[in-house]
Amino acid sequence: MEELEKLKNIILFKDIEIKNLKEEIEKLKNIISFFPGIIVILNKYGNIEFINKEGLQILHYSSEDELLGKNWFEKCIPENNRESLKFVFNKIIEGHINEFKHYENTVITKIRTLKLIEWMNAYIKDEKGNIVKTISYGIESLKEKFEKEKIKDYTRIFDILPEAIHIIDREFKILYFNEVFIRWNKILGLPIDVIGKNILSIFPFLSDNVKNEYEKVFNNGEILITREKVLIKDKEFITETRKIPIFEGGKVVNVITFIREITNFFKNYEENIL
Repeated sequence: MEELEKLKNIILFKDIEIKNLKEEIEKLKNIISFFPGIIVILNKYGNIEFINKEGLQILHYSSEDELLGKNWFEKCIPENNRESLKFVFNKIIEGHINEFKHYENTVITKIRTLKLIEWMNAYIKDEKGNIVKTISYGIESLKEKFEKEKIKDYTRIFDILPEAIHIIDREFKILYFNEVFIRWNKILGLPIDVIGKNILSIFPFLSDNVKNEYEKVFNNGEILITREKVLIKDKEFITETRKIPIFEGGKVVNVITFIREITNFFKNYEENIL
């Protein structure tokens, strides 16, 4: 019961000061090994000293040996977020815990998928009162889980349609990218690992007008149909695009985009390859 109370204190973010640090941590590990969600202990350099079995599963690792001793930020944080999260970690190590007790960020799994995690953070002191480790408890964001389930319903249909289709959220983050779009990007030499990334960074050649069109759909909730001429790597394409709002609680939360390529470049390319 004493160990459970210490774990409870950590999860509730009470400042803790553990005597006989090594022995106490080992006791805690036995309790938190099967705790739901990710529990990770980092030393002051950001290296992983412990991760529970549930955490391994969430991150798609089969053994703790794949992570122990590795740097958390290099191994489990997307590159574009590393510096900002290292800053947060260093602030916690310095003792500035209050503003970072609750934090939300994406992690990258072994199979290179992104997951949004809601974290609760605390630090661990040694017998001299020095902060020597952090302990963090994270669960997958309910918003993220809801979006995944919602998108699964769409993808059963979208994966058999001939159009290129993607879904974005209000931050222009790509939530879904169908097989047709993946084939198009492969042919054009564009990124195919796009889930969780900003659509404007994946397609930097898109004009400001396209961004304005998406904002219009998000703000007005109306279907927008356009015909556009786009130049990609010296190739000119004419596309017909439908941007369709998805509502939740009376508010547009996502936009589905259907793109039909009128010039038939991709159709002719694939027929010639075959």
